Amino acid sequence: MPRTRPLVAGLAVAVVALFATAAPASAHDKLVSSDPASDETLQEAPETVSLRYSADVLDMGAAVVVTDGDGTDWVSDAPLIDGAVVTAALDPGLPDGGYEIRWRVVSSDGHPITGIVPFAVGDGEETGAGSGSGSDDAGDDAVGAADEPPSDEPASGEPAPGEAAPGATTQSSTQNQTAQKDEGPWRVVLVGAGGAAVAAALFALVHFLRRRSDARGSDDAGNTPDASGTL
Repeated sequence: MPRTRPLVAGLAVAVVALFATAAPASAHDKLVSSDPASDETLQEAPETVSLRYSADVLDMGAAVVVTDGDGTDWVSDAPLIDGAVVTAALDPGLPDGGYEIRWRVVSSDGHPITGIVPFAVGDGEETGAGSGSGSDDAGDDAVGAADEPPSDEPASGEPAPGEAAPGATTQSSTQNQTAQKDEGPWRVVLVGAGGAAVAAALFALVHFLRRRSDARGSDDAGNTPDASGTL
């Protein structure tokens, strides 16, 4: 069945390409740095906080709040988005103490991601949010990522930062290990289903071509002339 080999090879290449391109598509943007940095202690109160991501985030659905130990939000205005950098201005006069930057943005692939960056001013103790850099399920680096978003508003709307965060309380760092939300499992299921469908179609096609080739071989054998030269 020589004629079937190029077609089978082409379908096999298509299956490999399907799985090769699916893995990068499932990766969301990550928070790569922040100012203040995670767990940094500042001698003077900052006027702004900024967050830098691994790619340009979408200009919608962003929310940033900076809460103290009593849950008071010190962000004075809506966050500004400039490509991969999100900046939020703060009210003047932050007292010494621990704070949390609680953020929510929509990554370039359309999926919302959230996190928490703890820092302190003066001699104040740091908040109990997750500290340092961590990694999510995919193994990529993240800075101060956490489970709780600053807002429950959908990605298509503009959430109000003042209403976005619940009261912040001191928690253990173990309970707030860094991990960004990811919808990767659903993508894996969809990719797996697609691959199974392609594999099933490939098997059915090969089976059909084999039967057709066998039938054609039987017809050719029946039409072979005998020794006398007659059919």
